[in-house]
Amino acid sequence: MTIISDPWFYAVAIPAVLLTGLSKSGFATGIGTLSVPLMALVISVPHAAAVMMPLLLLTDLIGLRMFRRDFDKKLLRFFLPFGLLGVVIGTLLFKLLSAHMVAGCLGVFTLLFLAQRLFFPPNENTKPPPRWAGAILVTLSGFTSFIAHAGAPPMNAYALPLKLKPMVFAATLAYFYFFINLSKWIPYAYLGLLDL
Repeated sequence: MTIISDPWFYAVAIPAVLLTGLSKSGFATGIGTLSVPLMALVISVPHAAAVMMPLLLLTDLIGLRMFRRDFDKKLLRFFLPFGLLGVVIGTLLFKLLSAHMVAGCLGVFTLLFLAQRLFFPPNENTKPPPRWAGAILVTLSGFTSFIAHAGAPPMNAYALPLKLKPMVFAATLAYFYFFINLSKWIPYAYLGLLDL
């Protein structure tokens, strides 16, 4: 049975797509990170990530149109090189790691950032992390975005304490993820993850 004719694929893919849409709309920010793990119940993490690529491109383009005036250029210039470094690291490690190892990495990172949010939630007194920590977290965001489109937890660990205006926060991250997701098409094709 091919994945196209497998009803279990659709049973998890449809909710995964809806979660991504809700997350990108801003209604349930961060919940989209569950999309790839949900799809990984029936297909491998790399293939689940590849299936989501066209949807991400479409939602990113809509986000760019909505937020074209509100993003922070200086912050974006800081984010992009480190995010792209994370994509490069993800590309290099993808060939070395098995699908089970990639799934394990995703699970560990998800649990770490969940623990961080539970035990150290941001509040009005939270000071922004130093830029070196930001560089590490943004690189990790690029990496986790590459392996499973789950870049939000590490990025939020750095960006939320910056206390940006909500529109500036949303716009800057919309532009960041657009460029990160756009940069993933070539490595995904190189790794043989994209097919009809």
